[in-house]
Amino acid sequence: MIEIGRVVVKVAGRDAGKKGVIIGILDDKFVLVDGETRRRKANILHIEPLNQVIKIEKNASHEAVAKALEELGIKARQTKPKPKTQKPKAKRKTPEQLRKLKEEKRKLMDIFKPKKKEEAQEIKETTLEDKAGLAEAKEEKHEHGHKEHKERKEAKPNEKKVPKKTTPKKNE
Repeated sequence: MIEIGRVVVKVAGRDAGKKGVIIGILDDKFVLVDGETRRRKANILHIEPLNQVIKIEKNASHEAVAKALEELGIKARQTKPKPKTQKPKAKRKTPEQLRKLKEEKRKLMDIFKPKKKEEAQEIKETTLEDKAGLAEAKEEKHEHGHKEHKERKEAKPNEKKVPKKTTPKKNE
């Protein structure tokens, strides 16, 4: 049933539902199909053979396949040839342009350069609180808090806190 010149319908894939002709048998599972479909390898499980057979040679050109399919009333897939364009040539930069690029790069490096160790240590030593004068006020408050806490402990030396027993609430 699978032979060169057999008209088939693709059942699966992007070209599903389109007709084509077997123009080559690659192995026991794959054939080469061309016609309404793209010219490509197809799994024999993804094609459905029809009763029509065209006399065509093995690995025939797309034009030969298109002529044979037109006799059956099937229009073959036409592709537009790509226009030939020249690849743009890369232009070399002048030494002056290269110097300018290096200078710009250095400027950027200076901006984002990590700070020196000495500057980093100075910054660590002086915090924002020191700058604002809040560090001294904080130390005084901290010392004052310790005195009050000590006084409370001395007033009640042997009392232990016992947790209160509570009864669970009933859900109504």
